[in-house]
Amino acid sequence: MNEKEKPRVLIVDDNPDNLMVAASALAEHGFSLMLARSGAEAIAAADRFMPDAILLDVVMPDLDGFETCRRLKNKPLCRDIPVIFLTARSEQEDVLEGFKAGGADFISKPFNREEMLHRVEVHIQRFRLQQQLQKRNEALQEEIELRRKRELQLSVSERARVAMRISAGISHHFNNMFQTVLGYSELIEAAAKPDSDIVKQVRRIVAATQKTRQIVNQLANYLGNSNNESSEIQLEDVFAEIEVAFAGILPAGVSLTSSIARNCPNRVFNRTDIIQALTNIVMNSIEAIPASGGQINMKASLVHGRDYGRQIENIDVGADYIEIAVVDNGTGMEKAVLDKACEPFFTTAGNFADKNGLGLSVVQGIMHASHGFMSIDSEMGSGTVVRLLFPVSDAA
Repeated sequence: MNEKEKPRVLIVDDNPDNLMVAASALAEHGFSLMLARSGAEAIAAADRFMPDAILLDVVMPDLDGFETCRRLKNKPLCRDIPVIFLTARSEQEDVLEGFKAGGADFISKPFNREEMLHRVEVHIQRFRLQQQLQKRNEALQEEIELRRKRELQLSVSERARVAMRISAGISHHFNNMFQTVLGYSELIEAAAKPDSDIVKQVRRIVAATQKTRQIVNQLANYLGNSNNESSEIQLEDVFAEIEVAFAGILPAGVSLTSSIARNCPNRVFNRTDIIQALTNIVMNSIEAIPASGGQINMKASLVHGRDYGRQIENIDVGADYIEIAVVDNGTGMEKAVLDKACEPFFTTAGNFADKNGLGLSVVQGIMHASHGFMSIDSEMGSGTVVRLLFPVSDAA
């Protein structure tokens, strides 16, 4: 039997003779022992030795056995260790006080060696069995929680697939109707006199229809279902295209830059999705930058899932991801706004016609369809960082 397997007993008695008698009896049967001469020594030794049982004299100066037991039971690591009192007292009041203090048993002095050995062994067996059951229960709880998360993830994925199928049908039928409305509007406008009230009304219909079609398509993207055919584009070209697109519309004093880390793979992306995602994020950054100006930086690098294990739920901590981060030094968002930033139709803009509140929710839908993740960090007065994490192993 190695030292770890040996049952460990802490013996506490202010009388050296009693201490040695109990120690010799247990040592002969292979127990690992630690001796203490006072309650204070016992409390300090228990943390270091972590015994399987404690033999504790009742009558001691300063701290008696009952008070020592109470203090041991208040320590989380010692709470479940069985305490067996050694005492010459046999009054009912003493026995009750000992049990109230947290004691597990009493052994009367002078004690019988065989009786003491039997009682100590029984309590150690119970204690070790209790420890094993506790560990098994903890492992079982972890397994139950893991399965619950897996089932929840599967449930969410299944609902997402159903939503994608439904959105595909809705988007298709609505687009057909929009095309019909636009077609008839063109015919009406062509037949009407220029600058007439009819033409003005028709143009309002066309504008409203196009706006509604845009929202329907964005909703389809939010649900991870884009019916638009798209070419492929490499990472270095993604940034170049975004910079060119915004070159002529950036407000004065606002700069847009990009960088790609050397360790970052030059992955191929779905052009429509990645351009739309970054466009929406950059537009939000522009709106958040004050009139005095600011910077927006798009950065790409290779990261490990374990770096975001606590921050992003369901991320594969063993996988590598390409992280595209859009960093701005704008006004930032307070927590109440940040918590709702990805909700469909949530907007802080005053004019709904100018901003429909689907920008980041569309990005979230794109990331879901790409089996990726999005996270947002923001602080009022310090700017915002939006991170898009794409699995390295997935092809666009």
